[in-house]
Amino acid sequence: MRDRRRAETVHEIKVAALEQLAEGGPGGLSLRGVARAVGMTVQSLYHYFDSRDALLTALVVDGHRALASAVQEAAEASRGRAHVERLFAASNAYRRWALANRAAFLLLYGTPVPGYEPPSSEEVVGASAGLAAPFLEVVFDGWSAEELARVPVQPGAERLAAVDPGRVPLPVGALALFYELRAQMHGFVMLELVGHLTPMDSLAEDLFQGMMHRATDQLAAARGTAG
Repeated sequence: MRDRRRAETVHEIKVAALEQLAEGGPGGLSLRGVARAVGMTVQSLYHYFDSRDALLTALVVDGHRALASAVQEAAEASRGRAHVERLFAASNAYRRWALANRAAFLLLYGTPVPGYEPPSSEEVVGASAGLAAPFLEVVFDGWSAEELARVPVQPGAERLAAVDPGRVPLPVGALALFYELRAQMHGFVMLELVGHLTPMDSLAEDLFQGMMHRATDQLAAARGTAG
């Protein structure tokens, strides 16, 4: 009973913190304000989070895990379907999570919170890396190891050879291609999230789907070259 009550209180604190971030932006979070929102004193809140940074780190970990879970679910649900359908399903899950959880997404990828730097702890790094696996599965669905190895390394990407292969298990050319495609997807989502698609706001999903069709063509061309 006590553990459940504590979990409920932690959840209330996190919700209040995200609401403050949504209303006040990256500099709008204060423990005093969060404590007031959940009806407790700051001293009581310290029993759950001993600092503002501890609370922010918990929100960062939660955000990365929830976003990765949304993409993973879409990847699993689309397994066996056409490549373009899988790519759109997974990437649109990313987009829709961002739109539905704007404050959390901007905490992960938007303007940094003043004075806060996410720690390089195993928990934070592991949570942030969790997004790579479902996207790797979808982007290179059906590719053989030989095809991945034959993706050419474009000029400027040579230094990616120094990246630890244990972090992203791809040959250099395929690694560069993967990040290029992710950057396109993420860039579109950020533009939509901060209101820079005007006057195409109502057509955002159609534009996004078209972009995924082009990405699929790009991958097919790269695979054909590699083959």
